[in-house]
Amino acid sequence: MIMDEKKRKFQKNAHSGLTSDFGMLIRPQEPGRAVGVLEIEDRMLNPYGAIHGGVLFALADTVGGTAAMSRGFYIVTSTGTIHYLQGTHHSRKITAQAEEVKHGKTLSIYDVNMTDEHDKLVAKATMTYFSTGVAVEKTEELRY
Repeated sequence: MIMDEKKRKFQKNAHSGLTSDFGMLIRPQEPGRAVGVLEIEDRMLNPYGAIHGGVLFALADTVGGTAAMSRGFYIVTSTGTIHYLQGTHHSRKITAQAEEVKHGKTLSIYDVNMTDEHDKLVAKATMTYFSTGVAVEKTEELRY
């Protein structure tokens, strides 16, 4: 199946193994932006009953990477920093919004804000991605 280029770029990142395993839903936005939603399951909680920090980092990296890849090139994560700001004991859904800070030839930076269903900012990440320089082909066929 050949699909619209924008949709294909987002789905390429949005259907990776971890993304699928966690049930993350990535929604396309304009180039340089992406939104992801994660419904929290009990298996994603730490021993204290809050969302495991690794799950939030995975969400930030996936949504940020989707925004970076929307520029038309395959990317890899270079660095990522996350700040856990608010407890998530009563959270059952997290929405992550990635916004481009800088789009460069090789390095691009994205801020990812994560809020719960109560509109509390629970975490903020800054992600840096390295462009491989390999363009995502417009006619590439995806298999799910």
